[in-house]
Amino acid sequence: MRYQQLITFGLTASLLASCAMTPRETRDNSGIELIQEELAAIEEKPAVEEALPPPQVDDALLPPLMGDSRGTASSDLFDVSVDEVSARDFFMGLVKGTPYNMVVHPDVQGTISLELQNVDIEEVMTVVNDVYGYSYKKRGNLYQILPGGLRSEVFHIDYLSLKRSGVSETQVTNGEVTDAGTSNSGGSSSDSNNNSNNRNNNNNSGSGGGNVGAQIRTETESDFWTELQQTLTVLVGEGDGRRVIVTPQAGIIVIRAMPEEIDTAKDFLRRAEIIMRRQVVLEAKILEVQLSDSYQTGIDWTAVADVNGNDLVFGVNGSSVVSPSGIGGAFSGAFTSDDFTGVIQLLETQGSVQVLSSPRISTVNNQKAVIKVGQDEFFVTEISNTTTTSTGTTTNNPEIELTPFFSGIALDVTPQISEDDEIILHIHPSISDVEDQVKVITLGDQVVELPLALSTIRETDSVVYARSGQVVVLGGLMQNRSLDNNSGTPVFGDMPFVGHLFSQQRNVTVKNELVILLKPVIMGPDGLPEATRRSQQRFDEFRRVLDTSYGADDEGGSIE
Repeated sequence: MRYQQLITFGLTASLLASCAMTPRETRDNSGIELIQEELAAIEEKPAVEEALPPPQVDDALLPPLMGDSRGTASSDLFDVSVDEVSARDFFMGLVKGTPYNMVVHPDVQGTISLELQNVDIEEVMTVVNDVYGYSYKKRGNLYQILPGGLRSEVFHIDYLSLKRSGVSETQVTNGEVTDAGTSNSGGSSSDSNNNSNNRNNNNNSGSGGGNVGAQIRTETESDFWTELQQTLTVLVGEGDGRRVIVTPQAGIIVIRAMPEEIDTAKDFLRRAEIIMRRQVVLEAKILEVQLSDSYQTGIDWTAVADVNGNDLVFGVNGSSVVSPSGIGGAFSGAFTSDDFTGVIQLLETQGSVQVLSSPRISTVNNQKAVIKVGQDEFFVTEISNTTTTSTGTTTNNPEIELTPFFSGIALDVTPQISEDDEIILHIHPSISDVEDQVKVITLGDQVVELPLALSTIRETDSVVYARSGQVVVLGGLMQNRSLDNNSGTPVFGDMPFVGHLFSQQRNVTVKNELVILLKPVIMGPDGLPEATRRSQQRFDEFRRVLDTSYGADDEGGSIE
């Protein structure tokens, strides 16, 4: 009985205690302990076990600093150590145990001594060719060893069979008139008088000449096939059966020479073809800026170059090429920007800009390109009068010589491209405007009116330096132009004597400056810009290394 009372009391006390206080749950520390164990394990691991890209990826990202540039697996590399070994036995043993095949010409003789380490078959063949003169050909996995002595090889070059020449000339001429003398004749005669009137059977010949005050003459001539044959003849030499045969129509070159001489000619042809195929796309903007009142002395190029946020600093390397004043004067330079629009917008802050022409042309390396937009007008440049007297009859035969004068825009450019994508440009722009002008000349007792040409020319001839995509600027060609702004009251302004009372005559002089913007862009053989083509090549190499590293299939599987 007492035992049952104790149990009842204990249960009641426990129930009251549970009502008086909230029970505390037991904390599970297993998760925290697991995290602490993982952190401790990471701290104990060496740093080299961190996730790093494969070595092949590093080789592709930093090819000049890391990796084997040959792209050969380490299992394909070996050591070579031979001393006075027969050349035939050396070549046959070189490919033993490899997937390559070897064919040695029966006339191959001599011995070879080499000590090479960590090389592949291609490197060994190159060294043997350079040192011992054993030339070879590789076709897939097959090597052919050729004997020494003279041999012939055929090369193919794609180039036009033509001879091209060009002349660019800029000159300042001072006028001069010379007298060719007087001649008399009687009876039956034939007299000639240039730009004059025949009188009393006298032949007075006067000619207009000129003294050249300043002149720049640039001549270019391209005879590729003749120069190529001369160069190859110098490289391989003459005599002892050596020959160089060039067929421009077929684009074929046949060279018979020693193996090392043929290798030199082959390297020259490879480099020459690469240089010849480089081309430049030339985009030009020919602008005429009608200067505002604040810039009557010319465009302030210093203000244009100092504009913040437009990256329009003159000079290829960022250095300034403008004069300290930056105002007026003909000059040339290069913007670091490659955008025409930004340059034109900046010029509009100093006047009204009119685009005269926007030509675009392509040309290959060291070849002149000419852009011509305008028209030819014919003007009288010489008058000849032939008088024939026979049996009392006099016959006058006037002869008029017409010469075309070009009015418009002409631009010729010759680029030279370096291996570093730097361009040297010879630029000769010319803007000409030809108008009719009547000259009244008194010849003896006659007054002659001659319609002559009044030509206004603005041109410059310069050599500039730029990189692909930069904007070259030519400026400083200024001109004053008079404009007649006449106005008047209709009808009354046209009345004689009193018309000036109802009309107004105003002569305005404006100043224009000619600005030429030229952007050369180097193009690759596939028509892409050179920079884009090189980026594509680097990406293709990177993709190839990734495919090799991650074991992509031979059909070009992608990296997932």
